[in-house]
Amino acid sequence: MKKLIPLTLLLMTFSLPLSAVRLSWEIDKSERIEMVKTAVVKYAVNRKVQKVYEERNIIDLTCVEQSAESCRVDGVFTVFMRDSGESVFRQRERFAVDFNIVPTGHFIVKRTDYMPNLRHIPEFPGREIKENDKWTADGELVVQDFSKPFKLTFPVEYTYVKTIRQDGNEIAVIKYTYVIDLDLSKSKNPPDFPVSIAGRNDGVLYWDLTHNKPGDMRDLYYVAFLFAGQDGGQTLVEFSMDIKTTSKSYVNYTAEDKNRDRDELKTKLPEGTQVDSDERGIVVRMDDVLFDFDRYTLRPDTAEKLAKISGIIKEKYPDREIIVEGHTDNVGRKDYNYTLSEKRARTVSEFLKGRVGHDKISYRGLGQDVPLADNSTTEGRRKNRRVEIIIKLN
Repeated sequence: MKKLIPLTLLLMTFSLPLSAVRLSWEIDKSERIEMVKTAVVKYAVNRKVQKVYEERNIIDLTCVEQSAESCRVDGVFTVFMRDSGESVFRQRERFAVDFNIVPTGHFIVKRTDYMPNLRHIPEFPGREIKENDKWTADGELVVQDFSKPFKLTFPVEYTYVKTIRQDGNEIAVIKYTYVIDLDLSKSKNPPDFPVSIAGRNDGVLYWDLTHNKPGDMRDLYYVAFLFAGQDGGQTLVEFSMDIKTTSKSYVNYTAEDKNRDRDELKTKLPEGTQVDSDERGIVVRMDDVLFDFDRYTLRPDTAEKLAKISGIIKEKYPDREIIVEGHTDNVGRKDYNYTLSEKRARTVSEFLKGRVGHDKISYRGLGQDVPLADNSTTEGRRKNRRVEIIIKLN
């Protein structure tokens, strides 16, 4: 197995006097915790690097029901990709999972639900601990990359290092490590399954003791899959990841809040721009006058309009995730419309990036699949050819 270098993080902080702490999760009802995990991924086959790219997971956990025993959350897990040379993440897939989190951090997930991220990390011991105390709890990962899903369970070793003060809050520094060493060669699995899986993760977590919520994390992760070929040969597939996680807490908008913002934005947005609100947040809608016919490069006369929109977003929503969606009418081939809508969404997202104050911006193309109006009329087709800028508020 590949050996990872020790993980070191340098922070402008100072340690607090030695004292016992009790680590726990606390999410208030209607509160949403947003965890942004960004990984630089190196993909290799038989020790030869094939590709280096970035993957991002945004995890949204909204507490919908709270008790002393657990918090029931609506979890949304969105996966993004950004290839080398690209400036903006493309939204790849999205999963919604309803589950419970107990105060120690253990997830209670229905067997029928898929969660594309690790479960129970971090999980706390449920007692007071002091500096250098250690504990072990199981982590889980459900793998769905093969013909049927299977669950990996492995022990995670934790060490409470110290408590520091940062931005007025007390932060517990916790190191954790887990090793995966699984032999599947003697199991009756489908032929596409690996014969073994080996991996290691070394991480540091900064847990917000003041608010009992996750803070930033840093992980160095390595996993290798060994496959047996029909000719008796073997193929080694490796993924090495440097993962940085940031966490932030929000109070979700009510319908009244969204309507208030929608009405305010109507007075500020440039002419020809529509604004709406729905379950996704605030939706700024622009028709295809942004582009010439069958093109995806911005027209020169639309840059000023987009610049004004990005300035409003930066001022009013400086830390909110932005999703750009491209849509077409149903004229022409469906696959062509999908590709055109994706390219147009990417063009707008690339323009907005660097102007909205953060990089939580992504794009996706939906082609003709989500019409606003009747495609059988000229006016309906015109309304369906559009780009939507979604400011996520929930």
